[in-house]
Amino acid sequence: MKYQEMIVMKSRQKLHSYAVNVEVITPQECLQVHSVVHDLREFWINRHPFLPFYSLGTASYFHAPSEQADTNYSTAIKHYNPLLRKHFDWLYKRLADTLAEKLAAPTHYPDNRLALPGFHIFLAHKAFEQPMAAIHRDLQYRQHKWEPIEAANFSHPISFTLAIALPQSGAGMNVWDLHHEEVEQLEPSEIEQLTESKKQHFHAYELGKIALHSGHFVHQIAPVQNIQPEDERITLQGHGIFFQGVLHLYW
Repeated sequence: MKYQEMIVMKSRQKLHSYAVNVEVITPQECLQVHSVVHDLREFWINRHPFLPFYSLGTASYFHAPSEQADTNYSTAIKHYNPLLRKHFDWLYKRLADTLAEKLAAPTHYPDNRLALPGFHIFLAHKAFEQPMAAIHRDLQYRQHKWEPIEAANFSHPISFTLAIALPQSGAGMNVWDLHHEEVEQLEPSEIEQLTESKKQHFHAYELGKIALHSGHFVHQIAPVQNIQPEDERITLQGHGIFFQGVLHLYW
């Protein structure tokens, strides 16, 4: 299935096709990745002052809050990209090959200037049963330089979440039938208020599969139901922009 058929989807089609799940690794390979992520716990970054929410890697929305990626992001990728390459190179290759096949496009990791896809790690806590995550669109590409800028296609980005470990009751994302073009001029609080008048859809993650979508529909990490003490939610996160005819993958 070509990129235009699967992701663009006329840009505004209904949410039943908003995201697709595509297999990347097996459940056994998920266990291997899970083990290595825990082996690297000393490199986890705590992202919440009171809750067990961590990241492993460099995320644009954490490290580059300004209009252009700042030195914090550049410094972080020099530290984390080699570490992630060392331990997950096979996984990045599998991911790139899968996306290249599904989207009928060449793929590339520009890891000399952008972060490799990294991990979100949620350990068990009852607070995660509540809708705590921000309602948003994925606009991280705005924080980075694309030169020449006319070679970048910002109209049809992609985002993906690869489920490595899921709570017993499952996990996923909430999605609303609101496209970036409709809310571009609104403040986050106004967008959140607007979602109250729209139907909320739930897209379930599947172990070893990427939830692949445009990133331009309004969405949110969904709360987890009935969290158990041993539950974990570990996902590999990333985005893609078509630049000079190649899909550049990053976080």
